[in-house]
Amino acid sequence: MTTYAYEAGRRARQAVPRACAWLENVRPAALLAPAIVIQWLAVAALALTVRHNGWLYYQGGDQLWYYTSGWLLRHGILAYPLVGPLWPALLAPLSLLGGPTFVSALPAIVLLNVVVLLPIALLCVFGIAQRIGGRIFAYWATLLWIATPYIGIKFTDAGYHQRYTELTLPGSFGLTALADFPSMVAVLVAVYLALRTLDQPERVSSIACGLAAGTAFAIKPSNSIFLTGLVLAFAYRRRFTQAAYVVAGLTPALLLLVLWKYRGLGYLPLFHAEGAAKLALPAHQQLVAIANPLTKYVHLDWHQLQANLDQIKEHFWSRRVVEWLVIAGLIGLARRSFTALLLVGGWFVAFVLVKGTFVYASVNDASVFRIMMPSFPAFVLMLASLVFLFPGRHRATVVPPPGAWGGNRRRLAVLAAAGAVFALFPLVLVAAASPLHGPRPRAYEAVGLLRAVDPSLRPSVTVAGQRVHLSWRPSQPAAARVFYRIWRSGAPTGGATCTPIPHGVADCELAMDDLGAPASASFTDAPGPGRWTYRLVLAANWLDSALYGDVVAVGPPVTVLVG
Repeated sequence: MTTYAYEAGRRARQAVPRACAWLENVRPAALLAPAIVIQWLAVAALALTVRHNGWLYYQGGDQLWYYTSGWLLRHGILAYPLVGPLWPALLAPLSLLGGPTFVSALPAIVLLNVVVLLPIALLCVFGIAQRIGGRIFAYWATLLWIATPYIGIKFTDAGYHQRYTELTLPGSFGLTALADFPSMVAVLVAVYLALRTLDQPERVSSIACGLAAGTAFAIKPSNSIFLTGLVLAFAYRRRFTQAAYVVAGLTPALLLLVLWKYRGLGYLPLFHAEGAAKLALPAHQQLVAIANPLTKYVHLDWHQLQANLDQIKEHFWSRRVVEWLVIAGLIGLARRSFTALLLVGGWFVAFVLVKGTFVYASVNDASVFRIMMPSFPAFVLMLASLVFLFPGRHRATVVPPPGAWGGNRRRLAVLAAAGAVFALFPLVLVAAASPLHGPRPRAYEAVGLLRAVDPSLRPSVTVAGQRVHLSWRPSQPAAARVFYRIWRSGAPTGGATCTPIPHGVADCELAMDDLGAPASASFTDAPGPGRWTYRLVLAANWLDSALYGDVVAVGPPVTVLVG
C-alpha cells in the first residue's frame, strides 16, 4: 500500500509540470470558449431549476424605475432621477420591444446580459488574473469565477437556501432588469484596462479605462467606490499622466450625471443645502437622500456591519471561514504583487466598508449581496490568490500578455464606438428630454415605484343602478404570465396628483384603493353613490401569484357617476 501511494505521488508530481507546460502553450481561446459555453449551460440549469415565471425572476422592484425611466426617455421625457442615468438610456431602445410594460422586453434584456455581458465578465476575470499571476493563475481564477456561486449553495444552511438560490443568484447572472449586473461588468472592464495601463502606459487604454469606469459610475453612481482601488494603484505606481487620461475618460459620465440630476431635480444635490432641499421637495421626493451617494455613504453604520457579519454566521456554515478567506486572499495578493493588493484589495474593502455598513443592506433579506455585486470579482480573485500562500517565491515578474486591441487605428475605432454608445448617446438622449409634467403624465409614482401609463389598459365600464361593471380583453405576453388588478378612487382628482417642481420633474403620484385581482376578465363593484375613478392595472411577479401584486403598468382613468 505504501509503495502504491509513493508511486502515485511520484506520477502526480511528474504530471503537474507537464500539465502546466501544456496550459502555458495552449491558446487561451481553446479553453475560454468552452468555459463560456459551460457557464451558459450552468446558468441555463439554474434558470430552469429555481422558481420563476417565464422570463421573470425575482427582481426587487427597482427594475421598474430603470425600465420606465428608459421608456420615458425614448419618448423624450425625463423621469425623477432616483436611479443612475445610463442603464435607463441603454434600455430605451429595448423598450421598443416591450412598450410601457417591461415584461415584454425581459427576453431582450436577459439575453443581452447572459449572452453578451456574462462572457465579457469571464474574459475580464481571465485578463485581470493573467496580468496578476500569469496564464495558469488566470485559468484557475476563471474556474473559480464559474464555480464559486454554485459552491456557495452548499455553504448556506437549509433556512437560507431559498434566499440564496432564488433571490441572489438570478440577479448575479443577469437574469433580471436591474442595473447591478451590467454595473459589475463595467467595473471589471475598468479594472482590466487599469491593470493594462499600469503595466503598459498607453493613452488609448487609459482613456478607455476612464470610459469604462464612467460607465459603471453612470449606471449606478454608488458603485463608484471601486475607484478607491484604482486611485491607490495608480498612486503607488506613480502613473500620474495615465491617471489624468483616466479622469478625461470619466468626464462624459460626470457630465451625464450632472445633467440628469440638474434637469430632473432642478438643482444639483452636491451643492444644495439639505434644509433647502427638504423645503423644495414633496415628502416622497426626499428619497433624494438615498439617491445622493454623499448623503448615503458619509455616515457609516458599524452596527449594521456587525449585524451583517452575525447574519453570515447564522445563515452560512462558518463566518470565520469567510473572514479567513478574505484576509488570507489579501495576504496572498501582497505576496504576489503590491499593485494587485492595492487595486483588488482597495476595490473589495471599499465595498465592505461602505456597502456593508449601509442601513438598507442586510444578509437576512439577501439585499446586501445584490448591493455588493460589483465586488464579487474581487472576492473571487482573492480566493484564487490563496495559492500564493504556498511556500516559494511568488513575486516573479509577469510578462504582460500581448494586447487584444490590435493596431492603434483599431484601438481608436473601438474607443470611438464605445464612446458613442456609452457617452454620446446617453448625453444626447438626456439633453433632448423634457421633464415629466402633468396634468396627464405618462407615468406616476405609485406605492413607491414608477409605473408607466399604458393606454391599452382601458376597460369598458357600465353602470347599472348601484353597481359598476368593468370588463376588458385580457392578453398574455409570451415572456411571462400576467394578471390584472382593479384600482379605485373616490377623490376629486381620481387619486392622481401632479405638483410642479421649479425647473425639475413634477411630483406625479397615484394613490388609489386596490380592489384585488379578479379571476376573470370582468369585475363588478358596488362603491355607493358618488363619483368614482377606476384604473385597470397590469401585474406580474416571479411567483405568478396574485397575492404579491407587483404592478408593472397602470391604465388610463375611467370615471363614472353612481346615483
